[in-house]
Amino acid sequence: MNVLRTPAAIWPWVVGIAALTGCAAGSDDTGDSSLPGPQPTGCDRADAYDQAAMTADLAYLASPELDGRAPGSEGDALARDFVADRFACLGLTELGTGEGFLQRFTDDENNETANVLGMIPGAQPSVMGESVVISAHLDHFGDGWLGANDNASGVTALLAIAQRLMNEGERPDRTIVFAAFGAEETGFQGAERFMRRAPAELDLDQVVYNVNMDMVGSYASSATLYALGTFRGTAGREAVGAHVDDHPTLDVSLGDGSDQSDNYSFCSRGVPYVFFWTEDEPCYHERCDRSERIDYEALTEIASLSGATALTLANSDADLLGAVRAAQNVCF
Repeated sequence: MNVLRTPAAIWPWVVGIAALTGCAAGSDDTGDSSLPGPQPTGCDRADAYDQAAMTADLAYLASPELDGRAPGSEGDALARDFVADRFACLGLTELGTGEGFLQRFTDDENNETANVLGMIPGAQPSVMGESVVISAHLDHFGDGWLGANDNASGVTALLAIAQRLMNEGERPDRTIVFAAFGAEETGFQGAERFMRRAPAELDLDQVVYNVNMDMVGSYASSATLYALGTFRGTAGREAVGAHVDDHPTLDVSLGDGSDQSDNYSFCSRGVPYVFFWTEDEPCYHERCDRSERIDYEALTEIASLSGATALTLANSDADLLGAVRAAQNVCF
């Protein structure tokens, strides 16, 4: 997250499980490396929101070996490979960037990084050109700041949602895009790149909703999940509300707005959003943001609620595109 208010002992176990159940690790992004290659936990699990599998994903992304995934770093490249390999393993569709699932860019500090993008094409001819973007930023600060909650948690949820929707085997009415954005911590640069220079297979004028997940692993900190951007009368509020009762262990707060994560690149252009977030004091942007502090049980529930919200929006009968065209800045 840009601005706002697993430990080493389990790592060998995580790698062992990944080696047994994972897809073959490929590399879209790096050459030889002294760091471990991506260790996906597999894309054939029946339960997409399996807590052990999600724990393994997060443990890899927030491991000391990836050193906090700073833009342009080796850990950042390995994290991108991890997500791209999973997208390929699940059978997501590329967006026509010419580089597989990657959308490369150079950030303001001259670091070469990339967004990782995949999609499930829509099936309903009247709205299949419209898209709902599910997002989570992949980067953190690096240099020992591991960013487990900020935002390995959101990427872990993103991967679980992609797994669940592919498991269902039915295409949604609208296209669903999965976006692991780079360089969020330095000003939403990956999301801005995405919204300014669309991949070939995406019409930016028909992006109708953003479901963003940032810092969704610290539910225990305040026992509240914030679903920001869910203003009265919005399709997002209705979509979240339709599934809250299915997640009775979560106390969900609706209504407030935010411009402090990648959702800003959407809402500042009139695209409405639901931004799922949990408070994390005292470890927000601190070295103590490590995998052993994650509330994994709640994380699985938050991923499930986020995925259900996105799918409901993708299948909505409402005129979502008309709402976007009538809006300007909808951040607050």
